Amino acid sequence: MYLLRYWNTIIKIGSTSALGYGKQARLATLNAICAIAMGLVIVFTILFISIGSFSAWQALLVLPVLFFVLYLNSTYRYNYARFVFIFSLLVVILVLALADRRAGTEYMIIAIGCLSALVFESLLNIFIAFVAAAVCYLFYVWFDSTYPFVPDPTIPYHLVQIVSVFISILIVIVQLLVFRALTNKYSLKLEEANRNIQTINEELQATNEELRAQTDQLDFLVQQKSAELQAYVDAININIYSAITNLAGTILKVNKPLIDVSGYTEQELVGQNFRMLNAGHHSESFFKNLMETIHAGKNWRGEIKNKAKDGSFFWIEMVIMPIKSTNEVTNYFLTLALPITERKESEDKQLASAKLLESIAFRASHNVRGPITRIQGLMNLIENKYIQLDELEKIVDHLKISVKEMDVATTELTKFVNSQAEKDAPIRSE
Repeated sequence: MYLLRYWNTIIKIGSTSALGYGKQARLATLNAICAIAMGLVIVFTILFISIGSFSAWQALLVLPVLFFVLYLNSTYRYNYARFVFIFSLLVVILVLALADRRAGTEYMIIAIGCLSALVFESLLNIFIAFVAAAVCYLFYVWFDSTYPFVPDPTIPYHLVQIVSVFISILIVIVQLLVFRALTNKYSLKLEEANRNIQTINEELQATNEELRAQTDQLDFLVQQKSAELQAYVDAININIYSAITNLAGTILKVNKPLIDVSGYTEQELVGQNFRMLNAGHHSESFFKNLMETIHAGKNWRGEIKNKAKDGSFFWIEMVIMPIKSTNEVTNYFLTLALPITERKESEDKQLASAKLLESIAFRASHNVRGPITRIQGLMNLIENKYIQLDELEKIVDHLKISVKEMDVATTELTKFVNSQAEKDAPIRSE
């Protein structure tokens, strides 16, 4: 249990989540080979020394290289660790092979060359490592054939050769087994991830179908609302005057009803200020209040008298609404208006009629009621027999005068009413 935990700790030296599966597998393989190689070197060195082959201590020179490789991996310098492992081991093993010739150490050079296929990722580095291993081995062969070999009586060459070959084969087998185990492990992870992806894809497919159904429903609702909105827009364009202006009051867009009532073309209105329709009826304070209200972000409602291109006047009841962006900044103004010219003319007529009636009443009270009052007084005197026979002639004269005054007053009143009617005639035609 403890050995397995230590083993997992060793092969994970320098491993991070940022490394991909392939790099993690190579890193774990290199760590495992270093750990196994150190263990084998220590075991066989002790074994050979115990049987009297004291030159076996030279194999311990491999240990610093292996420890340094693990240190480089722990500091995340993976490329340096790979180069140190391959090329430093080649040099060290070549030195050991030359020191103890024909002990089988030279076979490890070939094993190190084979290891480069699992250690390096680049094909160029693998090729260079194989060439270096071949050069080291050929150099050993040349050296062994050139210089006389003097056997060391303390070294059991037959046993050392067997052990060397065994270690070389074991290193290759171990690296393949470790790499195979890691590959299987990551394959299982990939299969599990693939199953998870398939499950997610199925869930996404179901979600997509649900979203598609919701999208179709939303499209239907959008089309329905768009049709309703278009109906509202059509109703506005038929019955309501509308325009869009910028902050300075320049007309940016105008609909046909406002074009028709103003008498201007769309090209004549767009780009012009709304003041071109001003009839001069309202005061400057009126328009100042209007501009202050809408620039404060509030709606303005009121009645305005405008002047058409042909000089005629028309009244509108208007609402100006600020159009704001998402940050509550006003960008444009929307103007909607209803025609109220007929109503204003009716109000003017009613006001004129009221004034006319007041004037008629005033004239009637001053010019007609006087003679009538005198006639009524004289009639009361006659009925009550306060008048003597010799006074009747005077009473008749007074009655004639009062009747003439009343006749003159009624005639003047009739002329006044007719003259007012003639004055009202242009108002009706206008």
